[in-house]
Amino acid sequence: MNDLFQQYPAYFIMATVGTALYVAKMILFLISGDSDGDFDATESDVTDIGGETFSLISIQSILAFFMGMGWMGLAGQHEFLWTTSKTILIAGLFGFSMMLLSSFLTFKIKGLNHTPKLDFQKAIGKKGRAYTNVPPKGEGVGQIEVTFSDKQQILQAVSNELLIKSFTPIEVIDIDDSGNAVVKPV
Repeated sequence: MNDLFQQYPAYFIMATVGTALYVAKMILFLISGDSDGDFDATESDVTDIGGETFSLISIQSILAFFMGMGWMGLAGQHEFLWTTSKTILIAGLFGFSMMLLSSFLTFKIKGLNHTPKLDFQKAIGKKGRAYTNVPPKGEGVGQIEVTFSDKQQILQAVSNELLIKSFTPIEVIDIDDSGNAVVKPV
């Protein structure tokens, strides 16, 4: 290792420091679920897909670039005995491909957390049950359990008239301006 550091210090530092920081950042990203450090890029670098954004430039992707370029540079100079210009070109391309791969994987990992938006209007006419007491009209909000869009949902609900006790069968008759289901007992 010391021999590699003395012969190719730039590649060695990029490879080892880039790898250590990349692994630490990835562990923090997986634990926290947040990818702090994304930078704004030009429109050609960012594509909006279903509300999620793909960002080529982030701390994670820059670390992936240095990690890839460092390891490929070491391999090119030490193992493959490439010329300096060939090593820089191939290591740079490899680092860029690692940058793309890291950005793509981060984008896909973020997508695992995506919750699709529900169209609450599809709940109108559906039957379910009161999950908690739904207070009389104008006195508060309760919760209901209803199945629509092939999923069982728990929604905030208001009564159209009287108190609806928990576990009482209900029907959704409307969605108010606040997004609460307006229900009546069945």
